[in-house]
Amino acid sequence: MKLGIVSDEIARDFYTAVRIGVSLGLRRYEVRNLAAGRAPMCGEAAMLDVERIAREEGVEITALSPGLFKNTSDAATFRREMDEVYPRAAEWAHRWKLPGLIVFGFHKLGATEATAPEFSSANPPADVVEWLAEAGERARADGLILMIEPEPICWCDSGRATASLIARANSAALKINYDPGNVAWLENRDPLDEFTGVAPLIANVHIKDLRPLTRGAGFPEWVPAGEGMIDYAVHFRALHEIGYDGPMSLEPHMDCSAEATRRCREAAIRQSEPRP
Repeated sequence: MKLGIVSDEIARDFYTAVRIGVSLGLRRYEVRNLAAGRAPMCGEAAMLDVERIAREEGVEITALSPGLFKNTSDAATFRREMDEVYPRAAEWAHRWKLPGLIVFGFHKLGATEATAPEFSSANPPADVVEWLAEAGERARADGLILMIEPEPICWCDSGRATASLIARANSAALKINYDPGNVAWLENRDPLDEFTGVAPLIANVHIKDLRPLTRGAGFPEWVPAGEGMIDYAVHFRALHEIGYDGPMSLEPHMDCSAEATRRCREAAIRQSEPRP
């Protein structure tokens, strides 16, 4: 199990995140938010610092999540991201020998974390399909893949919706960042039934769990894997059965404490062990 963590789930200061993470046995890190801002738009100095720390501490950077398309709902924003954010992110992905970038599936206009379940993703606008196709082809030409993370506020809000949009965009460079926790947040259930449909597209995995949403989507209670509504033992077994051997990153969404990180790491390892 190639277990790592999204670094800012421990601390936005990358050195602090690595120091704490390594002490807990975590040597793989996704880069998202840094003390200087969202990577890579936080500036070259901050990114070079991440590179230096990773080299000196002997840890691996497994993914870069620049936030592309999460809050994108119009052509002007899409064009700005493709002209400004994507090229810099692609440059760092190549420099760090990453397979691609973690991205999102375009904002459902008006949706918030609290109201996202009220916004259907069944009929995405034609523009969204065109934007995704363009981004996919740009990545393909650059020798990269875009790993779309299902997110409740986005048109790609579930694994099914993401796979459907990828099929319509028709680009081999579009894959899925498998995140059953985000889908459970949207649907208030374990989304295991969509695994078969997304399995061929899985290129990265996020691990988090949450209790049933008794007060609605605006009040998620995040917990270590297996302590909420998701049967991670079954999800991990399914990933093993399809031969997935890529990164699996903790994304606890808890209190960023060393204790929470320790609990999440131990829970994920426990859930991944074969059942008698």
